[in-house]
Amino acid sequence: MTIEELEAKFDEKSGESDGLWRRFARDAQIYSTPLFSLSKTNAGDVLRLAGSGTLLAFEGAHYILTASHVWHEVLKHGDYIGVTLREVYDHTCLWEVSATLSFGPSHPSPWTEWGPDVILLRIPDVRVGEIKAFKVFYEMTAGRGALVTCDRNETYLLVGTPHVLGSYTQNHASVELMGMWVGVPTAYSRGEWDYFDTKAALRAPSTATTLGGVSGGGLWRVQIYFSKITGQIESTVALEGVAYYELGTEQGAGIVRCHGPQTIERALATIPR
Repeated sequence: MTIEELEAKFDEKSGESDGLWRRFARDAQIYSTPLFSLSKTNAGDVLRLAGSGTLLAFEGAHYILTASHVWHEVLKHGDYIGVTLREVYDHTCLWEVSATLSFGPSHPSPWTEWGPDVILLRIPDVRVGEIKAFKVFYEMTAGRGALVTCDRNETYLLVGTPHVLGSYTQNHASVELMGMWVGVPTAYSRGEWDYFDTKAALRAPSTATTLGGVSGGGLWRVQIYFSKITGQIESTVALEGVAYYELGTEQGAGIVRCHGPQTIERALATIPR
């Protein structure tokens, strides 16, 4: 299959091409999760959507990679952290905030659009098996090593949990972990930190003026190619960034700023060896 034939296949408006794009998105969503804060109060449990995160494995331990403000402004003030394991069912894994270790660069005061705004939350070992039954932990080194030689069939996917797409009560939330195809972002650096600015949008029509809830979600590089081994259109994903700031959202669309792989590596370097 030539590049032109491949591109025509997944660009055509058909049920088959829609299915391909959904399959490509699932390759990244299997590593992704909404993040919840659960607080015990005299009036009962209070559940709050805090943001989004990526499940990460690193040197034998397991973490959630997210935006630092998701932890400092929401999660650390609750009693429990929750991740959703199956979207169609009420299946959430919880563990105590007091049992959570955090690692990453010092966060700014006040928060600014330049960060650094990235953090790793270590998941207690006792909860890892439960999560692995439904999700996969991303390995940074192995993930980047899986990239293939691709001529031009690359795009980017931003995965997150927009607050506006959910419905909420005091102790229950129904949310959507959404993959937004964002094209090739603008990459740059400022001092020791790197960034991607990308145009993201909810499904139209939308009147949303914020993409809140997407903070902490992963920005994924997606390669699409024809496999001579399987005879099928295949994809490979690699984690490129973590979302933390939005600019100018109107009608469900705006610019989302993400930290890039250099910043993620710097956050990983703060974990004691």
